[in-house]
Amino acid sequence: MNCKQVGEYISALCDGERIPHDAAEHIGGCRTCREQLNEYAVIGCELRRLASLDEAAPSAHFDWMQSVNIGWWQKGLTTMRIPKLAFGVMLMAIIALSGGLVLVRAGVAGGRFLELKYKLAPSGLAHSGRVDICIIRVDGSQKGNTCDFVDHGREGLLLMNTRLTGNFGDRAQLRIRAKYVSGDGDAEVNYSEALFKDVPEKVLSLEPSEKQEFEVAGLGKIEVEGEYLDHIPPLVYRPQETLDPDPKEFRIVAPVLVRDNQLIANADGSSIDTGDSDATLMFYAPGEGRYLVSLVRFESAVEGSVHLGKITFSLEGNDYLLLTSMPITVSEHVWVKHEPGFKPSEHMTRQSEARDDRPMFLVRSLKKLEQERIEH
Repeated sequence: MNCKQVGEYISALCDGERIPHDAAEHIGGCRTCREQLNEYAVIGCELRRLASLDEAAPSAHFDWMQSVNIGWWQKGLTTMRIPKLAFGVMLMAIIALSGGLVLVRAGVAGGRFLELKYKLAPSGLAHSGRVDICIIRVDGSQKGNTCDFVDHGREGLLLMNTRLTGNFGDRAQLRIRAKYVSGDGDAEVNYSEALFKDVPEKVLSLEPSEKQEFEVAGLGKIEVEGEYLDHIPPLVYRPQETLDPDPKEFRIVAPVLVRDNQLIANADGSSIDTGDSDATLMFYAPGEGRYLVSLVRFESAVEGSVHLGKITFSLEGNDYLLLTSMPITVSEHVWVKHEPGFKPSEHMTRQSEARDDRPMFLVRSLKKLEQERIEH
């Protein structure tokens, strides 16, 4: 149903009547219709308040009727008599209709996006303590108001689907479907609605900084916390990341690789290592193989220079420039090696994510990247 078709049911809903299922579902997810519903609710509350004031007035001084002059431009200076209650409601309707948008939008004080953090409560499983982040729109847009992800662990897969179905002031209504599949956490998964067949939805009503829990069969409890944002952070999974890298960080954000002023690869996303002393970037480009850029010297590697978000090096008679969107490391030097014969499909553990026809990158320990099979 569209807004025009639903319009007649909004007033019926305010009058306490039941409305068709399709109309109720549309109103729950449509910002425009919810604004109109809120306007009617404000008018109704004010009407009852005014009626209460009139009921409390002494009967001896109560005047039900008030004469209102229509205006000198009409013939005969005629007058009409309007009940005070109706006159008050008419004024309130004008005020509500003119200022209703301000009242409704002021309630969404947190911004246009809701950041959800999912944390597995301690349960002894490999996933325990891990935080997954999801950002959805809360400005009434039907695009971007859902979030899907697959969390691979050593003991199984966690599949999540979150949908925003309502936003009332600072309180968001969420419908969550979660499924845990024990076994091989590196198994390939084709994400689709069919995965959640027979999985019931869990309905949560969440305010900013409020923590709630829900149960996932076979896995245990998951804690969810929400926070409103006015924009999507450049690093979604690390929204508090500063411009200056931590001394132990090696981070690559939206890298671009240039050789002799010719673009070799341009990739989106980010990958950050915060603990490995031999943290290394593996940057794959179709037809080029992979480039390893490490914080430590290793066999057959050449030295490169680091300045903020820029790495320069010379290799195989060519001059290279690696650019990223943020400063990379506090180190002033890195070591680089080119392996032209490398193909992700032959070395990545998750074949569904290993594509030879598109650029890819990740930051891992050099020791892990030199293994025959690479976890991604």
